[in-house]
Amino acid sequence: MCPTEKNSLKIGLIAGNGDLPARLIHALEQQGGEVVPVYLGVDYSVGQAGAIISHFKEHQVTDLVMVGGLQRPNLLTLKVDKRGMQIVAKLLRRPLGDDALLRLIREELEADGFHIHGIHEYMPELLFPSGVHVVPENWDISEEILRSGFSAAKEHGAQDLGQSIILNGLDGLVIAREDKRGTDFLMKSVARMDGIKILVKVSKPQQDHALDLPTIGVKTVAMAQACGISGIVVEAGATLSPDFEMVLNKCREQGIFLCGMGANA
Repeated sequence: MCPTEKNSLKIGLIAGNGDLPARLIHALEQQGGEVVPVYLGVDYSVGQAGAIISHFKEHQVTDLVMVGGLQRPNLLTLKVDKRGMQIVAKLLRRPLGDDALLRLIREELEADGFHIHGIHEYMPELLFPSGVHVVPENWDISEEILRSGFSAAKEHGAQDLGQSIILNGLDGLVIAREDKRGTDFLMKSVARMDGIKILVKVSKPQQDHALDLPTIGVKTVAMAQACGISGIVVEAGATLSPDFEMVLNKCREQGIFLCGMGANA
């Protein structure tokens, strides 16, 4: 799907945790753009949708980017305004998967005339590149096994349960699947298992790339090393890697296979 046409370099930023919001602001300002930010947990809560929408409209913003880590809100204690209450009521009638929540957020913003974009539309250099980037000595896992793991991760993601699986590199069988506890917990769950363990992380087939993409960073590699993970396979062009060179160097240092695989390759 082609990205929504950007009307200008003036964007509204709904900022979560981490350094990506600041990096996006810097990149756009370098291009002569203007950013109107809203920092969740500082300026407004997720439930104050009416105030957030009004803020952007007052600043004549029509293009929005949501970036940074966001925690699922506690609907019982969430501070809400009238519009936020309407969204919470709709959310309570829907399945509680992450994609359902993000789709609802997008629907509500687009209903008010906003155009939603992903950070990669402004900073394509953040996307993980295709290809085999690190091959340790004595690595002989076939592409067929890696491709089967990629397909298994996609099938798991289609259930909106997680983005990652752990693959046994010797026989291609899936030995663990991610749940709501996340990728780090997934890797820790296989730490005591023997064999060639490969982390495969992909975008879910139904995932909204403008609002949420898988991410891999140095912390992921460090956790993989600590848990005895031998290889990491991610979906090229659909995974954010804000510090790719650092990830690359860390995998080389630790002797961890690293590959960006395309969904249609």
